[in-house]
Amino acid sequence: MRSFVLSSLVLLCLSSAATAVSFKNTASGVWSTGLDNAAVVLAGNTVDSHYFLIKPAGCDAVPAPSNCTGFGPNAVTVIGPPDGANPIWTANDANSAWVGPIGDQRNVQANTIFNSSSDFFVYRLFVNFGALGLYGNTATVQLRWLSDNNINNVNVPTEQSHIRVCAAANPTSPVCGAGTRVASSNSGAHNVNPFNSQPAVTLGPSVFTAQQMAIDFVVFNSPVVAGANPTGLRVEILSANADPVPEPMTLSMIALGLIGLGLYRRSR
Repeated sequence: MRSFVLSSLVLLCLSSAATAVSFKNTASGVWSTGLDNAAVVLAGNTVDSHYFLIKPAGCDAVPAPSNCTGFGPNAVTVIGPPDGANPIWTANDANSAWVGPIGDQRNVQANTIFNSSSDFFVYRLFVNFGALGLYGNTATVQLRWLSDNNINNVNVPTEQSHIRVCAAANPTSPVCGAGTRVASSNSGAHNVNPFNSQPAVTLGPSVFTAQQMAIDFVVFNSPVVAGANPTGLRVEILSANADPVPEPMTLSMIALGLIGLGLYRRSR
């Protein structure tokens, strides 16, 4: 009887320690675009504190191109393409909203915002599993996303916007390398309608190799000869779960239970 009780206690502690915990729309976790800290959609032209913006490499030139100014360090919610009389982007909803380098994109022209067939903007989610009390290598994230542009060249596309995931010391660490690109993570086009028809992307445990991770959304802004050239990102986190690091008390209970089992069997 004592053996049964001790075994049950150990199993109970182990099962409670392994119950997955959500880190969707939580501090240090992953967020849909365009939300405040209460997961409510932000007003247009408002800083999204959850998405860090890393400028294209071409903006590092000295002097910097004039269309590289006014960006960062965070993305901002966009006024313009998603909510005008003739919107060209999939409409915002209560779960997420479009963000971009600049907020007011109602009158952006061909070269208002930096554009290139090779350079790209990076929108970064920085996830701190240590602060969350979770094991990063057990995490799984499901999301759907769109971008403008989802290709690098409107005339001869050779590359698509995509997701990279890598270990990062802080939110401003260098962009994740090309080798960290997640398979089958390409962006949908900006006008997919309805948004929930866009296939989900899964980021599995194999990509979360450390306790501090960067999820980089690589977004091209393809050059155009003339006319409007807005750019932006839309992400909806569908789910995000990982196993918790056991509390010290739980570990102590497991250890005591195992010791008790050992002593009981030895006494027999």
